[in-house]
Amino acid sequence: MASILLLLAKYKYLILLPIAILEGPFAAIIAGFLSSSGIFNIFLVYLFLVAGDMIGDSFYYFLGRLSDSSVAKHGHHFGITTEKLESAKNYFSNYHHRALIISKLAYGIGVTGLIAAGILKIPYKRFMKTCAYIAVIQSACLVLIGFIFGHAYLQIEKYLNIYAKTILIISFILIAYFAFYIIKSKIKLQK
Repeated sequence: MASILLLLAKYKYLILLPIAILEGPFAAIIAGFLSSSGIFNIFLVYLFLVAGDMIGDSFYYFLGRLSDSSVAKHGHHFGITTEKLESAKNYFSNYHHRALIISKLAYGIGVTGLIAAGILKIPYKRFMKTCAYIAVIQSACLVLIGFIFGHAYLQIEKYLNIYAKTILIISFILIAYFAFYIIKSKIKLQK
């Protein structure tokens, strides 16, 4: 944490974009704090953060597009069938705003939804439009939090980590439950 703060203070905007691509929410809070200290211009920070968020989302989307053939070939080993992919595609088609909002706001597991959008070949323009709306609002809120409450960045980091770990644990529990349910169903079918 302290090393990121020092890097941002020293290299400013040169390092802000790569950090925003890798860890946008955290970078937004820190950059908001540095803006309140006069180190950054808050409007430039906001533009860099939104751009970094969009670049990161695009990366994960295209990662999903590139892994599409791998999922088709090997997905059945993990219970991913053509029917399930089609069902997920229908869900994304009908509720893509909801699915992307959850993906963008669920720290820790959110990347999965962005990759899934690529695998399911959700139209890129529609994907980016939704992600842009979310990035504009989310970045503004997080920069504002950093600007107002930046001095408490260690506590904010702690709560973001707790939130991410909680979401991750819940996800693992749900995945384990569904894996157990699928295995149990297959055993019943074999009898």
